[in-house]
Amino acid sequence: MALGRCHMVSAVRAGLSRLPFVALLVLAIMALSFVFMMLCRYEQNRRNAGGAGSPQSSAVAYGEELPATGCFTKSITYTCIDAPGRETVSPVVWDDGWFFGDMRTYNHDLARASSVLAALAYSESSHYQESYQTPPYMENALAELGFDEVTTASYEYRSDLVTQREDTVAYTLARKRVTGADGSTRSVILVSVRGSYGSEWLSNLKIEGVSPEGETALSEDQEARYDHSGYVEAASEVSQAVAPWVRESHRRGDQVTLLLVGHSRGGAIANLVAAQADDELAALAEDAQPQDGLELAAGDAVAGYTFASPGCTTSTHAHAARYGNIFNIANPADLMPALPLASWGYARYGVDMNLPAMGEEGFDTQFASMSSAYTELTGEEDPYDPEADQAVRLVVGEVGAEVGSVDELVTPGGIAAVAQACARHIDPTRILCGHYPSVYISWMYTIEADDLTLS
Repeated sequence: MALGRCHMVSAVRAGLSRLPFVALLVLAIMALSFVFMMLCRYEQNRRNAGGAGSPQSSAVAYGEELPATGCFTKSITYTCIDAPGRETVSPVVWDDGWFFGDMRTYNHDLARASSVLAALAYSESSHYQESYQTPPYMENALAELGFDEVTTASYEYRSDLVTQREDTVAYTLARKRVTGADGSTRSVILVSVRGSYGSEWLSNLKIEGVSPEGETALSEDQEARYDHSGYVEAASEVSQAVAPWVRESHRRGDQVTLLLVGHSRGGAIANLVAAQADDELAALAEDAQPQDGLELAAGDAVAGYTFASPGCTTSTHAHAARYGNIFNIANPADLMPALPLASWGYARYGVDMNLPAMGEEGFDTQFASMSSAYTELTGEEDPYDPEADQAVRLVVGEVGAEVGSVDELVTPGGIAAVAQACARHIDPTRILCGHYPSVYISWMYTIEADDLTLS
């Protein structure tokens, strides 16, 4: 027996002595595999192969049926990231007449529709993965809403979780020509931006500021505006993609309304593009020449509806009147909209609006309705803990007290303060539940405009 134990101990020691080599071998194999996949992806890009390609148009909308116009309701099918393998359906109210009104007036029906359009930005990703056989949810939905021009080409090489880069972004561009009561025409250009996907999540951590060139000052003493650098490159790409659509609409005699929507990182990117558009329109109103951008013209309009968007700028004028057409809806029990901290100077352009929170009058009834809507939508029991709003406040308060700036955040002391605050107050298995697009949709469909509170 003793001899057997000696042999066993010797075998264990021999195995342990070989462990570093085995670990290095595994890492080497993983590195070579990653390089191989990157080379394959490079070759696919070079040959324009390997992606799903541009999805075919929906036969329902582009066949013999008349396009949807005026005011109507459509059942929109999509998927939720927290209910894998299951399709969900939401009734979406749509009215072409919205886009001839004042975009600075909050529109709850348009906000509801926007929450679904933001969720659709995630659904589209699986259509561009060869391992899935899913329909083009975004194209089908927009066809139902009467959009006869749609492109999701940006998804083609940005839906692979392995080779995804952090500064990329996937988005949908769509256009619908609408007619006003007086017979005038207007092009509604929709931009729906996908939130963090794969390694794109890392861009949320690149929070050093970038000052856009050629900014139109709001006042003579305005300081430089700094936007979140993790979102600026993506927002610039979206703006450059939108500009030709704006030019084409102008060439055919239409004024333009831009509708920008997004959830999470997608909401932050949509927020920056909407703010840029507002800056261009402000410059035109002052007879100034805006820098090359979205190429808007006098009479054009902008509407932005974002959900769960993190802070994306340090401009002290982020809530100025010119950005009053951008509405940012946040769940108090969602940590993401509280980051980067307001105490570090970060904000969103436009008007911040909060979903109901614990302690407010009537919350229990509202929460019960939301939970029921969530279960109906996803087929799952609602995992969202409304008490997480208290945890969010505690973490934000403690980190803000210990870490005074972004520069301090990246120090050992700053990292330790964040880790300790999160460990004390956050259950990592539940804190993300309040961030799901389906939670935002469920709230939006069970409350009215008056139930939202201004920050």
